[in-house]
Formats: sequence, C-alpha cells, structure tokens
Amino acid sequence: MKKLFVIAVLGSVLLVSCKKSSSGGIGLGTIQATVSGTTTSFTSATATSTGNGTDILIAGVSGAGTASASVFSIEIESATAITAGTYTDTTLYNNTGLGLLTASTGVDYTSLGLVTNPTKIVVTSISSTAIAGTFQGSIYTNDDSTTTPKVITNGKFNAKLTAQ
Repeated sequence: MKKLFVIAVLGSVLLVSCKKSSSGGIGLGTIQATVSGTTTSFTSATATSTGNGTDILIAGVSGAGTASASVFSIEIESATAITAGTYTDTTLYNNTGLGLLTASTGVDYTSLGLVTNPTKIVVTSISSTAIAGTFQGSIYTNDDSTTTPKVITNGKFNAKLTAQ
C-alpha cells in the first residue's frame, strides 16, 4: 500500500467531525480495532469512493492534536462497484488492505497481501451516504514482512461515504 495513500487522507480526515449513529455498535465516523491486544478508537472517520465505486478509502484519527496521534486507514478495491460482501488482500500490493501511521514515530504499518493472516474486510452495509463493516489482518512496519506484525482483530468501521 502506498504511504501517500495514508498521508493524503490525513488532511481530509482532520477536517470532518464525528456524528453519532447506531450501526455495528459504533457511532458514525468511527473505526475501532484491537491492535496487538490494545483496543483503540479512531474518530472523524470518513470514506471516499472513486472509480465509479470500485475503490473506497476509509480513514480515522486517534489522539488528534497530540504528539501520539495516529491515522488508521482501510482501502477496498474491486474490479466492480463495491457492495456488501467480503474483500481480501491475498495478492502482494493489492490495494485492498489496512494501514496505520503513527505521528510520534513516523512509522508506517501496512498490510502486504501475505497468505499468513491476510486482510479480510467485510462490508455489512453500504449506501450512497455511508459504509459499515468489519475487518482483521496483520500490518507490517514500512512494507517489510520480516518485521514483527501488529495483529488487527475485532475491527469495525462506520463512516460517512462521499463519492469523488
């Protein structure tokens, strides 16, 4: 996954406010996941759809305005318009995947499309205005599969969707 993908979203995510809703047990504008054993919520989550709905990028922020801020991103890419269903990252550098950028260290973690604990994203609902679902997988430091991965479990997202 591209580092630019995470950085480009950071600016737009910081400008969007969180609005509560009840979908998947989390409010609209939220990404929540257990990252290597620690449950973290990322707020101000937004989703942008491009390519006639074939590519959706979702991103949220934890600790906005602090030295420990981080951005979590989810990207779903498909040959056809994305609908409710399961999407995986089983091809190296497929653009379906997860990313985490930590401001305090500048370390970028991404999924790599590996067979061991690949990214699995399940879109449970999607409309012209919102997308929600679950996710899991492993992310690696700076695209290096020889590093110890951060294991992502219990992931949920619920974000406002905007088409570009």
